[in-house]
Amino acid sequence: MIGFFDGALTIMGLIMGAYLAGKATNTIVISAGVATALALGISSGWGAYEAERMEQGLIASEKRKALLREENEFCLIDEAHNFAMKVTAIVHALAPIPSAILPLIPYIFLDVEKAFYSAMGISVTLLFLIGVMMGKVSKRNIIKSGMRMVLAGVITLILIIILSPSHVA
Repeated sequence: MIGFFDGALTIMGLIMGAYLAGKATNTIVISAGVATALALGISSGWGAYEAERMEQGLIASEKRKALLREENEFCLIDEAHNFAMKVTAIVHALAPIPSAILPLIPYIFLDVEKAFYSAMGISVTLLFLIGVMMGKVSKRNIIKSGMRMVLAGVITLILIIILSPSHVA
């Protein structure tokens, strides 16, 4: 869910930045958006792999010690931990991509202005849905959880608008 949140929030920021620059075209937004989605996926996957490699290595080492196994002695523990690292990395790599790509779809069919508003609507909806899912999983109020994620998006957009270099020109 976190990667999905990252994808939605990141692409929302990219789209807002392009809009504020005033020179956005559909091609630029789609190209930059796809590149951003892929970079975010690779970054998330790679980062997760490295973090898991470190964490799983420590856990596996502790388990080998408890079982009186040597570091280079074949052990199913190592296989299980290697599998966990790979699965975690793949999940983290894939999670942000759909939520980053979905808001770009209006730029295929609509003019820049209409696509911007549609993309913002899709992004806000995705943030709300992520919050709802998190609320459901944590057995909390799903509406409040959804609104908390939307609030993160609104705060992000306000900061982008305030800090945008487009105000300087």
